[in-house]
This record gives sequence, C-alpha cells and structure tokens, in this order.
Amino acid sequence: LANVDNEAVVSTQSTGDLNNITELTPSEEDPEETPPQYLPSFIIDISKPRGKLLFKCNYHMSTEEQYVANVDQYVISEVAFVRPGQADDDAFTTDFGNLDLVLIREFENYLQRRGIDAEFSSALFEMSSALEHSNYVQFLKNVR
Repeated sequence: LANVDNEAVVSTQSTGDLNNITELTPSEEDPEETPPQYLPSFIIDISKPRGKLLFKCNYHMSTEEQYVANVDQYVISEVAFVRPGQADDDAFTTDFGNLDLVLIREFENYLQRRGIDAEFSSALFEMSSALEHSNYVQFLKNVR
C-alpha cells in the first residue's frame, strides 16, 4: 500500500481460506439479490526497522439487517507484534477486542493515517466480490 517514514504498509488478502465462507440468505425485501458467499480476510502488515505490527482483519456481520449497511466494513480480529528476525507465527498475538478501548482507538487512528480506512475497506471488498464473480463465471464456462 504505502511507504511512510521508514515503514512499509502491506495488505495481503487471503483468497483460499475455506474456513471463512459465510452462507447468507437473500434479503426478504428482494429475494433475487444474493449477497456474496465469501467474506474475505486479510492481514495488514506495518513493518519498521524495530519490528512490525500485524493486524488480522475480516469482514463480519452479526445479523442479516446489518448486511446492506456494513458488509463492506472490516473488523480487526487480532493484532500481533513481531520482533526483527522473529517468524510471524511465533509472534505474541492477542484478540483485538481484549485491548484497552483507548489502545483500540489509537490503533484504528494509526491505520486510518496510513490509508486503511472505509474507502480502502470498500475498495477491497468490491475487488473481492469481482474476483469471486469472475471465478464463478470461469467455473461455469469450464462446466460446459
């Protein structure tokens, strides 16, 4: 995504996470409108010389009513600090919701200053939906 003051900001989307498939029913108002079947997850990696922060994110809805308004807004599920030379899998990771509310707001502001905001979230969601649609079309072409 960006390089800011000796740091690299990278977003990596998971395109093969079969555990993250979410079944959503069509809305009652418009049964023809089918929501996406796959809600992508992604990792925001902010690297600096003294270590890096990893934010594990996904798109999540708690109820069907929230679908239309909030489907393209991501949530942070985990945050990790990785020391230089340490493997990402060995880093201390904690549930984002368990952090102090002030620290949560600071992390959210930190990400927004680096362009990880609602506009980014919507663009990533739209790209994921287009990729999903393209894959379905390609699959159906190969079925013939």
